[in-house]
Amino acid sequence: MTVTHNGKQYTVRKVTGNVWRLTSVEKPRESITLDRAQMAYAGLLKQVEGKS
Repeated sequence: MTVTHNGKQYTVRKVTGNVWRLTSVEKPRESITLDRAQMAYAGLLKQVEGKS
């Protein structure tokens, strides 16, 4: 799944139940690991889980 955050596109992969890894589409070596609370704060949890 691909999401956009701060003008950059990331590929999202679920690592464990509450942890996701976001990998940059432009620079595959650039990645961010976020937990569920951080994803919710960034507004990405709605996109990933499909909840409103």
